[in-house]
Amino acid sequence: MTIRLAVDARKLTDFGIGTYLSHLLAGLAWRGEYDLTVVVRPEHVGRVTVLAPEARTIPVSARGYGLAEHVALPAALWRERLDLVHVPHYVVPHLVPRPFVVTVHDVIQLFYPPHGRSIQALLYLRFVLRSALRRARRVITVSRTSRRDLIALFGADPDRVDVVPNGVDDRLAERPPVERLEEVKQRYGLRPPLVLVVGNDKPHKNLDVVLRAFHLACRERSLPGQLVLIGAVGGDHPLIARAHRLGLDGRVCGLGRVSQADLHTLYHLSAVLLHPARYEGFGLPVLEAMRCGLPVVTSNVGAMRDLGEGAARLVNPLDVAEVAAALERVLVDDALRRRMIEAGNRRAETLTWERAVEGTLETYRKALGEE
Repeated sequence: MTIRLAVDARKLTDFGIGTYLSHLLAGLAWRGEYDLTVVVRPEHVGRVTVLAPEARTIPVSARGYGLAEHVALPAALWRERLDLVHVPHYVVPHLVPRPFVVTVHDVIQLFYPPHGRSIQALLYLRFVLRSALRRARRVITVSRTSRRDLIALFGADPDRVDVVPNGVDDRLAERPPVERLEEVKQRYGLRPPLVLVVGNDKPHKNLDVVLRAFHLACRERSLPGQLVLIGAVGGDHPLIARAHRLGLDGRVCGLGRVSQADLHTLYHLSAVLLHPARYEGFGLPVLEAMRCGLPVVTSNVGAMRDLGEGAARLVNPLDVAEVAAALERVLVDDALRRRMIEAGNRRAETLTWERAVEGTLETYRKALGEE
């Protein structure tokens, strides 16, 4: 029996959800039992064609977090003969005309709202999250931490919340050629050993502690190398100016958003991934770094503890001195580095996108069985 499925992929180029959607669509493309329809922004139709060549695309230009999407998405789906809709984000319009599964990756925006986010906006997000949890046939989340939060804080029905962890691309383990490594190092002006930070400049990413810990390690422990920030921190970011005032000229590089190919290369150029976030729904950079054979220093709380325990160096994300000491230890202790790399690889091998897709399909089957 063919299942007529629609996936809302309007966030296909978003930082974390975009990675999730790309691998989900590619996995669904090879499933003959699914007749796949993809809702996508007009400018991203070509990306969907590459990921899922047989899928039907419906362009919808309405941006997220606005009233327009509450009309545009249901209107796009209204005439479609669908069995199920999958929305990978908790803003699910009330008028979606078919049963749906929702993926709630985290509740970061509610715990650590972006700078300038109004009280009205936060109330709106809380309202739509509770509504999505109540109306969904099934809820997917990516870690035990997120599941606990959804149940304890937002009243989600435990019997309808499935944990389907994210995966990691096995191709990340392939070390780029020496020529490629050297080209990226020269293009960005990098001087190893590199302390790599991957993430947007949002409150929960804890970049203030990142900079303070690196400064402390340089000042008191003579830490060599550079701090490399990938995401929203470019060369003109206030954090770079602050590094200059701290006397870290040339020691802190803000590369902004980079291509997936460059990110892959930077993982392999680096000596350690630093990810002391205050909260994560999953912590995908931690898993990606492990797959690349990169030791990880991350937080001892929530999803990062679940993912990193036994494989990463876990630290209190609020303790600058502890983060600095962990950085120095991982960089100088070769035996520790080898153990961390081996343990990280074993952890990454258990979390694949193939398993994530299979878990998602199981949730679809549960949703379709709940009449």
